[in-house]
Amino acid sequence: MAIVLPRPIERSSLVIRTVKVHGHRTSVRLEPNMWDSMIEISRREFCTPDDVCSYVAERKPPHGSLTSSLRVFILDYFRQSSTEDGHMSAGHGQNMFMSQQQDRWLMRDIRTRRTTARFRTD
Repeated sequence: MAIVLPRPIERSSLVIRTVKVHGHRTSVRLEPNMWDSMIEISRREFCTPDDVCSYVAERKPPHGSLTSSLRVFILDYFRQSSTEDGHMSAGHGQNMFMSQQQDRWLMRDIRTRRTTARFRTD
């Protein structure tokens, strides 16, 4: 009979912070990148993360979660504020994914050569 060991406790990558939505404290769990993005929005809009949360809370669907609405808002904010100039200055659109694809092709080619070399019967 096999012994089954308990799985190690995995920690969530979500960060819990307390924010004020119209003066009422509530907890929000977001990924660290989402918190960084909200702080960046606050900096750009000259407001606080609490202001951003209050703004989103006013506009979220009646039965929707604040956390989900914040994620959608953050994504929409940066999508709407992106331009071709910003895209280029960030280094996007310069075949950044093609080099990764070429690396994968090279690795596949190397593996294929190793495999065929092992099974040669010259």
